[in-house]
Amino acid sequence: MDAFEAIKATFFQECDELLADLEAKLMLLEQGQTDLETINAVFRAVHSVKGGAGAFGLEDLVRFAHVFETLMDELRAGRKPCDPITIKTLLRASDVLADHIQAAQGLIPPVDEARSAALVAEMQVLTHGGEAPVEVEEDEDDFGFTPMAFDMALDDAAPLPIDDLGGDLGADTPSTGWRVVFKPMGRMYVNANETSLLLRELGRLGPVTVVVDDSETPTLDALSVEDGCLTWTVDLDADVDEAAVREVFDFVESDCELTITPLGGAADIGAFEDEQAAVLPASDDLDIAALLAKASGAAAEPAPLPVPEAIPLAAVEPEPAPAPPIAAPVPAPVASAPTPAAAVAPAPVTIRVDLDRVDRLINVVGELVIQQAMLSQRVLESGLARSSGIALGMEDLELLTREIQDSVMAIRAQPVKSVFQRMPRLVREVADMVSKQVRLVTAGEDTEVDKTVVERLAEPITHMLRNAIDHGLEAPEERVAAGKPAEGTVRLAALHRSGRIVIEISDDGRGINRERVKKIAVDKGLIAADAPLTDEQIDNLIFAPGFSTAAVVSDISGRGVGMDVVKRSIQALGGRISISSVPGKGSTFTLSLPLTLAVLDGMVVAAAEQTLIAPLPAIVESLTPQAVDLHFVGGVDPVIRFRDRFLPLIDVALIMGFREQPMNPTEGVAVVVETEGGQQAALLFDAIQGQRQVVIKSLETNYQQVEGVAAATILGDGRVALILDVDVLVTDMRRKSVRPDFKLAS
Repeated sequence: MDAFEAIKATFFQECDELLADLEAKLMLLEQGQTDLETINAVFRAVHSVKGGAGAFGLEDLVRFAHVFETLMDELRAGRKPCDPITIKTLLRASDVLADHIQAAQGLIPPVDEARSAALVAEMQVLTHGGEAPVEVEEDEDDFGFTPMAFDMALDDAAPLPIDDLGGDLGADTPSTGWRVVFKPMGRMYVNANETSLLLRELGRLGPVTVVVDDSETPTLDALSVEDGCLTWTVDLDADVDEAAVREVFDFVESDCELTITPLGGAADIGAFEDEQAAVLPASDDLDIAALLAKASGAAAEPAPLPVPEAIPLAAVEPEPAPAPPIAAPVPAPVASAPTPAAAVAPAPVTIRVDLDRVDRLINVVGELVIQQAMLSQRVLESGLARSSGIALGMEDLELLTREIQDSVMAIRAQPVKSVFQRMPRLVREVADMVSKQVRLVTAGEDTEVDKTVVERLAEPITHMLRNAIDHGLEAPEERVAAGKPAEGTVRLAALHRSGRIVIEISDDGRGINRERVKKIAVDKGLIAADAPLTDEQIDNLIFAPGFSTAAVVSDISGRGVGMDVVKRSIQALGGRISISSVPGKGSTFTLSLPLTLAVLDGMVVAAAEQTLIAPLPAIVESLTPQAVDLHFVGGVDPVIRFRDRFLPLIDVALIMGFREQPMNPTEGVAVVVETEGGQQAALLFDAIQGQRQVVIKSLETNYQQVEGVAAATILGDGRVALILDVDVLVTDMRRKSVRPDFKLAS
């Protein structure tokens, strides 16, 4: 990849981040949080996309983003209300903007022109009011821009002398701040950038003094729309650093001549006595027409300018307006008051690292953990005293290894927000397809999990949301008849529980129709007609291969692959899925996955002649069973008294086939564990060998799936140990029982 393509790839990576931020802020707007900062954040995201796209000549993307940006500029200036109709348009516009970006990457076909043009027209109506601007034939490079009329000199009035502006402007020039001199080149306008927007951004940093030099403007017959003939000098009175000023010109710096110097070392504004200046406060409404009028000599007594809404700086031609009084500042809308620089939190310093490098680092650290465990084992076998220098050094090495391990894993951890932010668009599209009103509520977006897990969450969550909308939620009229709001709610939440990440997808729909599910399963031959099934078993039939409740095959569902794919995808990640449904109230699907696919804190235990690892987060307590606390249900199933209640006692070696007869519980150790669903049981082992951090190795990838086993690891002595799947042991395998051939002491 050449340097240009590498930079372009980086731009598209940044677009992904910008789109995620754009979606998040638009969701806040939809929820009623229409404050100026949120609107500004949307504007900045679209502006950044447009600026980068212009640098790479992505014209379709630039055109669409320009109209989007113009509408956002009207909203943040307070000239247009941020009402529900506008917000819905913005949400659809963000979808089309994302499609334009993907099309520019070659990931999808070009965006349908009619769809894009219709949304552009809708945004233009919202921007300018009334009907959408009439389409006219335009050059390839003018981006649909209609020239705006400026009144350069009114009547025959003589130019106003500089003294009449209130004396020597240099005397009031701020002693701190920055002088910005920039001259736009023609290509800056071709890329749909506007000087007015740049001046407004500078005005947000603080009060500005603006001087325009039009001495290079050619005669009308020689004037070209692609010429840059104006030079702008702006004195900014703001206590900000140069980076903040330069950020305004991020995407146009290569398309203009730009110098930024401290005012303390700059020449006085009085040096520009041949020009006429206007001192303006921080504002969204810098009047470019007025500045140009002053530069060429305006009338001494011009008529007052109407409200700023009369002169939109966009692609529509307004009526010419008279210039305002030269010495009067242009008032700024209250909502546009700049935030003090001191209140702005500094952005975190980040670097981009190729994911393969991080994966290699994690693999090396994993091997380091194994080697450290092996060394510790050798030291233990050598019989050295724990107080010896080598033993103490090994303890220090273990602590250091763990710190390295935690630090490296923190690099891989990322919030599930990156997945959650893709879902609002999916919900909108599916809701439109099935003609339902749906509101998506998200929670726990900042819950962190290993990046590998995050990347593989998108597909199962997508399947489940589509099913929740298509099958779970009723039609609006059906909901109203049932006493529910016409708008259905789907909730997507993430949280940490017992050392794992839990994703919940719930809806307030009709719930699972168990009679229908069972009938379909019987008709498809999945179960016998007289099979006695619990509600939980019936609910889980929807995960059977080929099962579907859809009457017809559609683009959304009905092919019988969705939920089966979900279950297999979750199992491949070492996770599991469960269902809770109440007829008429809705359903909740719970996905439980490991936080990381790399390391685990575990308890090393022995069962028969096997060494196993019990995940530490699932362990509640360990104890030595006493005969008085042991009982057998029906003379077969053992239970143990634990804190005034009885728990199932599961002989792990027996149910996993390591031995054929159960052991005497009083000769072993019981480890009380708790499943993710809150169910408790006691696992019976021969002995506990200690606690250890282990590196997870996929058993399914290297061998095959084994019931009751989540993964494997390598111990310090080089042996392979199996990592137990506690939930499966407790809920699925504990039914394997054998009548004991021993008697408990009375």
